[in-house]
Amino acid sequence: MSQGSSPILNPVVYLNYLNHTVAGDYEFTRDVSLATLGALAWDILSSIPEDCRLIQAGKISAVLFAYFLARPSALAMVVLDVMLKTGPINDCTATAIALMALQAVSTAASSYLFLKRVHAVYFGNNIVNHFFSLLWLVGVGTSCAVFSGTLRDYSEIADTKHCLRYQHHAQLTIAYVIPVAFDSLVYFAISYKIMSSHGSGKKWHWRDFCRAKVLPHFSQAVLSGGQLYYGITNSINVTRLSWSSQTNMSPTLELLLSSPAVALTSAMACRVHRNLIIESLLDPEGTNGKPLTTPKFADRRVVSQTLPTSTVILAPPYSESDSDRGCSVPKGEV
Repeated sequence: MSQGSSPILNPVVYLNYLNHTVAGDYEFTRDVSLATLGALAWDILSSIPEDCRLIQAGKISAVLFAYFLARPSALAMVVLDVMLKTGPINDCTATAIALMALQAVSTAASSYLFLKRVHAVYFGNNIVNHFFSLLWLVGVGTSCAVFSGTLRDYSEIADTKHCLRYQHHAQLTIAYVIPVAFDSLVYFAISYKIMSSHGSGKKWHWRDFCRAKVLPHFSQAVLSGGQLYYGITNSINVTRLSWSSQTNMSPTLELLLSSPAVALTSAMACRVHRNLIIESLLDPEGTNGKPLTTPKFADRRVVSQTLPTSTVILAPPYSESDSDRGCSVPKGEV
């Protein structure tokens, strides 16, 4: 063997075929994916009691289906992402395509839950509802733009059955910018409707908008949930967008925040939706056996209030504090 040669002592170790920088990036992204997998699995397992309550309290609907589709598809995506970085993988391209498909499904399901909130707040306004439905479809379509680059992105590292992403693709920017725009428009549309509906004759301040303390109970829950979802998910989505648009970054690091963003978006969408629905359900444990009145927001129950046992009050068809101001949420819409 010549003195200038650099033999690979263990040819089955994939890191031996990568330079120091690429190997470091590869290991770092793998650690991030493993941490994301653990966090998402914990979120799913910790919410099982609430999920069972949703199943018992509600009926099968598109919203419920989207709720139970968002996180499992995100979990399957993260599992495939971990497999791509840990191996062994027989077909890198097929695994990457399956990963991108699960990403599109999870993103569509999570954004659908947010879409139904704007449908509920703008109930009866077909123009607004059709506009946001079209925007949601555009977002689903553009999220599939990554498929065209997936066929050329990943290749096997030598014959080690481990995969590495080699190329940059501009489609990522398109696929990542639409969710940011969609969430922003939905959030501001919902906030404007709620604040304007309850703000007649009042002077609003930013602290009222942030705290939402002056709003009726259900409107406050809708607005606060939207603020929580938008603030957290858009932070990571904007970071992912700016991260992936860096041309001087390695192809491996370009997708560093892809799995965390999808996992966090699905977890937050489900958490906000779950909290809103559970809050609207009757809670017999907190009534001490007393009768309940159930004011309604549109045609679903949203508030439980303890009444004296000698009082019999029929629930009005709508909540005066919400529906009289134009905010109506039909059954199953949120």
